[in-house]
Amino acid sequence: MSRLPPLSIRYLALAFIVGLLALTGLVGTMAGYQTRSVAHSMAQRAQDVARTELTAAVERLVGQMTARAQALAEWDETRQQLVMSEYYTHWRDHRVYENRMINGPGNRVALYAADGRILAPTATGPAMPAVFPGGWPADRIIARLVRNGNATMLDIAFPLFSDAHRHALLGHGILRVDFMAALLEQNTLHFVDRNSIRLHMTANEEIDAADLLSRLTYAPLPNADQERFLSILSRTLIALLGVLGIAAVTGLVVYNRLLVRPLRRLSLDIDAMQQGGFPTEGMRTQPMQIVELENVRRSLYDYQLQLHKLHGSLEHQNREFRSQARQDALTGCYNRRAYDEDWETLREEMKTAPQSVAFLLFDCDRFKAINDTYGHARGDRVLTLMADALVMALRAKDRLYRFGGDEFATFLVGATPMQARQIAQRCQNLLDASVFTDLGINEPVGISIGIAYCPANEVEQVDDLPKRADIAMYAAKKPGNDRIAMYGEDIDAASQTLVASRETSALFQALSTPGMIEMHYQPIHALPERQIEYYEALARIRYNDALIMPGAFMPVIGSRRLETPFDLAVLQQVDTDLASGQLPRGCGVSVNLSAQSICKPEVVSQLLELSRHNDRHPLMLEITETSLITQMSDVRTYLELLRTVKYRIAMDDFGTGYSPLRYLVDLPVDVVKFDISLVNKLGRDDRAGRIVADFASMMGNVGYSLVAEGVETEAVLQKIEGLGIAHAQGYLLGRPTPLAAIAGGVASTARRA
Repeated sequence: MSRLPPLSIRYLALAFIVGLLALTGLVGTMAGYQTRSVAHSMAQRAQDVARTELTAAVERLVGQMTARAQALAEWDETRQQLVMSEYYTHWRDHRVYENRMINGPGNRVALYAADGRILAPTATGPAMPAVFPGGWPADRIIARLVRNGNATMLDIAFPLFSDAHRHALLGHGILRVDFMAALLEQNTLHFVDRNSIRLHMTANEEIDAADLLSRLTYAPLPNADQERFLSILSRTLIALLGVLGIAAVTGLVVYNRLLVRPLRRLSLDIDAMQQGGFPTEGMRTQPMQIVELENVRRSLYDYQLQLHKLHGSLEHQNREFRSQARQDALTGCYNRRAYDEDWETLREEMKTAPQSVAFLLFDCDRFKAINDTYGHARGDRVLTLMADALVMALRAKDRLYRFGGDEFATFLVGATPMQARQIAQRCQNLLDASVFTDLGINEPVGISIGIAYCPANEVEQVDDLPKRADIAMYAAKKPGNDRIAMYGEDIDAASQTLVASRETSALFQALSTPGMIEMHYQPIHALPERQIEYYEALARIRYNDALIMPGAFMPVIGSRRLETPFDLAVLQQVDTDLASGQLPRGCGVSVNLSAQSICKPEVVSQLLELSRHNDRHPLMLEITETSLITQMSDVRTYLELLRTVKYRIAMDDFGTGYSPLRYLVDLPVDVVKFDISLVNKLGRDDRAGRIVADFASMMGNVGYSLVAEGVETEAVLQKIEGLGIAHAQGYLLGRPTPLAAIAGGVASTARRA
């Protein structure tokens, strides 16, 4: 099939005008149909709006009555009537109204003993039933409608227990209200004709409140403006069709003069640019009649002049951006993202060109103690000096990577085991020669180095090098070693005993003994009011009357791969704490969960069970170690499921380790918690501080709720408030506190009030 030759823009314009006139006739034919369709749509929409409004009003009424019944069930005076009923009549007819537990002349309440006997009949008003239809509820509130003569009563039955822990059933109660009168008293019916509402029930019929909507009939309020709107719409369509026809004919004449000729000239200019790079001098000096077309032609000319310059600048910016994306902001060495890319490249190269490689893993000894003792600012400075020393000790072609915290790594391509050990020794010597007294740190700062080696003839073992180096590094930390260990069979056999027996014993005992894991709660304050909005649950282990902190037992969890059992134990303890009622109602709780556990069905099941506390304590789930997520699709599915039961999802420790922006895109994250390393930079008036501040503003503008962790000074807190960050957490505002201490503080505040 042959292709049609290119057509002139003049003929295309003529064809367009002819088609436009034909389209005008088609639009006129469809106008009547569309008008009828709009009328039908408006009527249907009015019906839908009325249905939605009536449904909301019914649900609101049932919800209000259920809430009042719940309040009555939790009121101490209600329980007292079942124990001492002498004042029951006074309580029923006066106390419940004076304390606003119920209100309105249409509301009635009655209490029943455990055997179903009513305490005293109602003297006035609608008679209360002798027993709740369908039987008394065992442990929950039940709502039913009963047809009583010409009135339809909404009865809310609720159980009454001896205490808040629901140990013993004292009896039951019924809250009764005239349903239709209460429904029509609401001031929220703006689209439903009140006079048309009917509830279809036979005499003495009883139905469950869940079936209520199926018995209601109604009609929407008539739309007085509908006919006027349709009339205006019809006249507008007719006028539009007339204007369109006139515009089509006029446009053909104007189009040829103002557009066709200038476009031909512009086409010639473009042809000239394609042939020689630029139009001729005559073309560039002859202006067009249309200003916009002239601007287009000049822009094309200027574009070609600047294209080469912009292209070079863009390549430079891309190289700089890639370099920054692969660089650790604190130490200046390569980050985890760069490591992943370089390691994958090495693995691919070794498939075609096998060569030996040594993997070195560095870990700062006692860094947590240094950080806690001297502060995070000096801790960051120690990491910077350590990274400088390690880079100086490596070969010129080697790269140093920071994995996060105080852990660094490198891999030496083509090195022998002897050369790897010599380089490791040189790293230690340079770090030992570094002076930290200027920072006020008097004790020595050292590193432990684990080495794993893969010869060229065993490249299939290259994937095991990071794990083996990690095992060797833990062996290097054992007392009596020279802080450098080469992975071998002896180290592999002893890898199960790399951590102290006390922490190992405590952890395994805590996993099998409920109550040994003790949760401390650190407050997270809403800004700028600085009021506690929720607490972060932090785990401790109580062992032989001593409190073991996470820094001691978390390495055991990592080395033994106990993340999931530990997370399950923590969730069970949090469940127990929330059920105790010691936290103030309405105060949320944030729970940490490792990335390895979120894909476990048993963990998700426990989280769904925990969600029953959401009404009293809004729950947040903080995902840690996002770099370990391998099943992104499954994680996203589970997190979306948890959000349906009102969990908020937070990314923890953002700014350390491997936390790229893609996790924010791929995962349903609501809250981002800025790590202390980023928060501390906010207090500095330099480029790093400005970058973090701009980044925080950007994330807030796109909808993320931000939490600043590790706030330790008033200056940093004021900077955070100025940026509009919603929440703050740190020692300045409050330290982790046992649950009993929080409950005691709340009780003390209540007594003073």
